[in-house]
Amino acid sequence: MHFVKTNKLLLLITLLFLNLSFNVFAIDKLDGAWFECEFSGKTSEPTDNCNMLDNDGFIFSNNIAAHISVIDSQETNCKKNKIGQCFQSNLSFITIRQGREDKVKFENSKLILTFLGCGQVFHLTNKTDYVEAKPDEKKCFWAGKKVFYLKKYDGKLIFKK
Repeated sequence: MHFVKTNKLLLLITLLFLNLSFNVFAIDKLDGAWFECEFSGKTSEPTDNCNMLDNDGFIFSNNIAAHISVIDSQETNCKKNKIGQCFQSNLSFITIRQGREDKVKFENSKLILTFLGCGQVFHLTNKTDYVEAKPDEKKCFWAGKKVFYLKKYDGKLIFKK
């Protein structure tokens, strides 16, 4: 009898712990400027903890994802040795140009990007240094199998036309 009570208590504590763990790491939405980790592969995590960011990213705000590009990077340590195609994530400011806007929705740790009439679901997982955005098995005709590893940029954005 004592064994059964102990097992029930352990089960209850375990379930409570798991519930708290998932709530702490749940991703309600992405706000602000987010860039893909430069040294990540199509489905592999970044090799540098996402310290270097790709020069293309998005500003998420009010269910809109606005495409942005960094236009002032002089970084030489980018993939394929392309100068200016990436930047250090700890820069205090970057100069950007804003492009097209697409509708997005955040729901249950998912990002739903709607483009050309199809809503692609990406499952968001909070990692230590970045967020993983993995496409759902059901794909829009325009979506690939690429997993996006994204990091929020906290520096100042300078907008240029």
